[in-house]
Amino acid sequence: MSKEDPHQDQNDWHAQTIDAVIAGLHTNPDQGLTAQQAERLQTVHGFNELASDGGVTWFRILLRQLADAMNWIFLALGIVSMVLEDWATGTLLLVLTFANLYMSFSQEYAAEQTLAALKSLSSPVATVIRDGREQIIPSRELVPGDLLVVKEGDSVAADARLVYVSNLETDEALLTGESLPVQKQLIVLSNPDEPLGDRINMIYSSTIIAKGRGMAIVTTTGMHTEIGKVAVKLEDGGGDMTRLQKTLNKMYLGLTAVAVIIAIIVMASVKFQMNYDIGMYTMTAALSVLPAGLTTVMTLTLVLGGKEMSEQKALVRKLKVLETLGSVTNIFSDKTGTLTMAKMVVVRFWTPKSGFFHVTSNGLAPEGEMHPISDPMVSDEKAIAAPAVDKTSLTEDILQLIRCSALCNVSAIHRRDEEQVEDVVDEEKKQEPEDSDDWVASGAPTEVALQVFAHKFGMGKPDLAALGWEQLAEYQFDSSIKRMSTLNRDSKSNQMFLFTKGAAERVLPLCNNIGQDEKKIMDKVEQLASKGLRVIALAVRSMDDNSAFDNGEPKKRDEVEQDLTFLGLTGIYDPPRAESREAVAAAHRAGIMVHMLTGDHPITAKAIAMEIHILNGKLLKSDQIDQLVMTGPQFDALSDEQVDALPRLPVIVARCSPETKVKMIEAAQRRKLISAMTGDGVNDSPSLRKADVGIAMGKNGSDVAKQASDIILTDDNFATIIRAVAEGRRIYQNMQRFLMYYYILLLALALVVLVCLAIRDPDGNTAAPLSTIQMLFVFVGITPPAGALSIQPPSPTIMVEPPRPPTESVFNREILLDTFFYSLIAAAIFVACFFIPLYTHGGHGVGGVLCDSNYQEGLCDSFYYARGSLITAVIIVSIIIMTHCRSHRRPEWGPRGLMVTLKSKAVFGTLVFDLICLCLFLYIPIVAIAGFRHLGITWEWGMIVGFCLITVAAGELYKYVKRRVMKPLDSHPVDDLLF
Repeated sequence: MSKEDPHQDQNDWHAQTIDAVIAGLHTNPDQGLTAQQAERLQTVHGFNELASDGGVTWFRILLRQLADAMNWIFLALGIVSMVLEDWATGTLLLVLTFANLYMSFSQEYAAEQTLAALKSLSSPVATVIRDGREQIIPSRELVPGDLLVVKEGDSVAADARLVYVSNLETDEALLTGESLPVQKQLIVLSNPDEPLGDRINMIYSSTIIAKGRGMAIVTTTGMHTEIGKVAVKLEDGGGDMTRLQKTLNKMYLGLTAVAVIIAIIVMASVKFQMNYDIGMYTMTAALSVLPAGLTTVMTLTLVLGGKEMSEQKALVRKLKVLETLGSVTNIFSDKTGTLTMAKMVVVRFWTPKSGFFHVTSNGLAPEGEMHPISDPMVSDEKAIAAPAVDKTSLTEDILQLIRCSALCNVSAIHRRDEEQVEDVVDEEKKQEPEDSDDWVASGAPTEVALQVFAHKFGMGKPDLAALGWEQLAEYQFDSSIKRMSTLNRDSKSNQMFLFTKGAAERVLPLCNNIGQDEKKIMDKVEQLASKGLRVIALAVRSMDDNSAFDNGEPKKRDEVEQDLTFLGLTGIYDPPRAESREAVAAAHRAGIMVHMLTGDHPITAKAIAMEIHILNGKLLKSDQIDQLVMTGPQFDALSDEQVDALPRLPVIVARCSPETKVKMIEAAQRRKLISAMTGDGVNDSPSLRKADVGIAMGKNGSDVAKQASDIILTDDNFATIIRAVAEGRRIYQNMQRFLMYYYILLLALALVVLVCLAIRDPDGNTAAPLSTIQMLFVFVGITPPAGALSIQPPSPTIMVEPPRPPTESVFNREILLDTFFYSLIAAAIFVACFFIPLYTHGGHGVGGVLCDSNYQEGLCDSFYYARGSLITAVIIVSIIIMTHCRSHRRPEWGPRGLMVTLKSKAVFGTLVFDLICLCLFLYIPIVAIAGFRHLGITWEWGMIVGFCLITVAAGELYKYVKRRVMKPLDSHPVDDLLF
C-alpha cells in the first residue's frame, strides 16, 4: 500500500456532490474505469484487503510441533541415553527427534498451505462496471474509482459513495452497532464530520446489503476503509476442529495415562530398583501405547479430503463438516439452478384475448418465432408446425405483455465482444443463426428469460429505453409476497404505467378485470404448470402523478399495487440437469431422503420432481403423491405438534419462503435427522446456519449465504452435493481404517510388553522384548502404511450403506471387534516370534545380566536373536494387518486385493524400505549390537513367513465368518414408494 495516498485518506466523500466525487477519483459514472486504469491504480493503492496476522505461519506450526509430547519424549530418551554414556542410542534418538520434528512440521505446513489455498477459492467477489461492462472480480482487486454494483445479500467490498439506489438498505450493525437496516439516499450531507451511522449516501466495507440495489463509486479500500481503521477482521467464529479430532485429543490424554500406568507396572515388577536396563524397558513400555505420527496423519487426511472435494466443485469452508457429511439423512434442495440448469426460457404464453402461443428458443440468443396453439400440452414439434405469427403486427394485449416482461425486470443481456466469440468469422458463418453462447446475461434466471423473450420481438429494455421509456420507481421482488413492480413513463405519450409480475395467486387478487374468470385463469396456470413450467402472471395499471407519488416520492407498494389489469401468463421452462435423476437415485440408494423446496407452483414442482424421480409417478398413486406435496403457507400454518405428527416430512414444498426452510430444518432436528440445506439468498442464511450442513451456491449465491454456509458449490449442481456426501463418507471411513490399524498394533505391542515382564535375567532383572531404538523403528515402519490407509478409494458399498449415526463413536461395534481380534492374533504371533528363538538358541532364555547395557557374547545371544526375530515380525506383520484394515469384510488377499497391494506405491515402497533397513540393522554387527541391541536372524525368517501366512489366513477366515453371520452393510432404499 502506498504511504502517500491522499484520496484514500480523504474522509469527506459524503459531503461532496456526485460530480465532485467523479472528478476527484477520475472515473466515469457510466463506463467505470478502464482495465488499464484499474491496473495502474492497483500498483498505487495495493490490494483491497485488511491487514492480518498472516494466518498460520511456519513459526506457529513449529511451536505446535514443539508442544507435541512425542517429540519431548524422544528428546528426553536421547538426553537420558547421553547421560548414561550410551552414545549410539543417544545420538540416534536425537537424530530421530529432529527428523520427526522436521517431517511433522513439513507435512503440517504443506497441509496448512493447501488449506489456505482452498479458503482463498471461496474468497468474496465484487461486481463492478469496467470498460462499460459488468464484471465479477475478486474483492481484493477493487481500487478507488471502481463503479461498484451491489444488490440484496451482498457483503460490501469497500467504502463507496452511492450514485444510484433502488430501495437500498444496509445492515451496518458490525460497524455502528445500529440493529436496524439503514435506508440509503442520494443526498449531499453538509457536515464533513457527520457520524458514520448518519452518512446515508455512503456504503461501507463488510456491511451487508439488507434490501434493494445500488451503484457506488469506490472511495477507499483495504486498511483505509472504516472497518480497516478499527482493525476488525471478519472471520468465521469458533474453531474448525472436528469432533473426531477432539475425541482423539481426549484419547491421546487417556493413552498417556495408560503409558504412565504401564511404566509404573514395569518399575513395580522390580520393586522400583532402577538401573539403565529397567529405565529403557520403562521407556519402551510407555512408547508402546503412544501413537506417534497420528495427529499428523489425521490433519493430512482432512486437508487432502477438502482438496479433493474442491476438485469436485465443492469448496469446504469448515473442515469439521467433512465428518457430518457421512451422517446426512435428508437433503433439502432448491430447484432452480441446483436440480435444474437455471437456463430458463419462455416457451409458452397466454393472454385472455389471444389464447396460447408457443415460443421457439435458443437459450440466451434473442431470436425465435411464436406459433399459435390451442392446447398448451401439445408437443413442441407439433407447435412449430403451425404458421408463425408476424411479429410486426401484434395485437395490443400481446404488446403490453411483452412490455411488462421487459420493463418489470432488472436483468440485462448483451452480446459478447467479437474477439471473445472468435477471432475471425467468415461471411458464410455470419449468416447462420445466433448461438446462445454468444450472449451473456446478468440477473435472476427468471428475469433473464423474460428479458430474452422481450428481445425476440425487438422490445427489450434497451430498445424501449431508446423509444423514450424511463423507470421512475422500483418495488423489488419480495419473497413473502412473491411479486415485484416497476413504475415507468413513456415520454412520447407522457403516460405512466405500473407493471407488475409474480405468482398468479399473488397477482390475480389485485386485478380488477377478471371478475368471475379467476378460476378459468387458474386452470390455465395449472395447465402450464403440469408441463413443468414456471408460471408468471403479468399485470399493468395506468397511473398519474397523484396515484403514483406523494410529495414527490413514490407511494408505498400496497398503495399502488391495486386495481391492476391482468395481461396474461408466461410459461418458463428450466430443463432439469441431465445428472440430477441419477444423483437423486444415488441419494436414495445411500439412505438419504431428497426434499425439493421451491418457489414454483405446486403442480410445476410436482412435474419436475417426477421428471427427476424425487417422486416416482409410475408407482405412486395421485393421492399418495398429494400426501408428499405441500405448499409453504400450508406447512407454515401447522403447529410444531402437527408437523411432528406427520408420518414423514413433505418431500416437495412449493411456494416455499425462507421462513419455511427454517421451520423445515427445525422439524428435521426434532426427528433427530441430520440435514443438509441449500440456499442462495440473504434470507436463506438462518436456515443455512441452523442446518447440520449449510450449502451455498457459488455462482448465484449471495455473500451472506456463502458466509453462513459450510460448503460452497462452485457449479450450483445437486449432483455435486451427492459427490460431496460420498467424499465425506470416504474420508471418515479412511480415518476409521488408519485409527483401527494404529490401535491394533499399539494394543498388540502393549500386550507383548506386559507378557514379557515374566522374562528375567539371572539376577532377576526384567528384559525388554524391544529396545528403545527398535520401538522407534517400529513407529517409522508403521506410519507410511497408516498414511496409505488414509487415502484409500471408497469401498464399493459406501453409497449403499445407511447414513452413519452422528452419535456413533469412531470405534463402533464392528471396529472394536476387528481391533481386538487382529490385536490378539498379532500379539500371539509377536510373543511366539520372541519366545521361540529365546528358548531355542541355547535353550536357557536370557543368560546374561543386564544385556541392554552390557552385551555378553554367548550369554546374551538368545535374547538378542529373539529381539531380532520380534522386530522383523512386527514390521512385516504390520503390513499384512494394514491390508486387512482396507476393508472390514471384503477379502484383501485374493487376486483383486493382491493387485491393489502390488499397485500401491506406499505399501510396496514401505515393504522394500523396511526390508532393506532390517537387513542393514540386523546384519551390520556394530549397528545390530551397539545400536539396536539385537542379532541377525537365520532360520527365524522361515518361521516369520509361516506366521505371516497364518495372519493372512486368520484374517480372511474371520472376514468370511463376518460375511456369513453379520448383517449386510447395504441399506434398504429410503422408501420403497420413491423407487
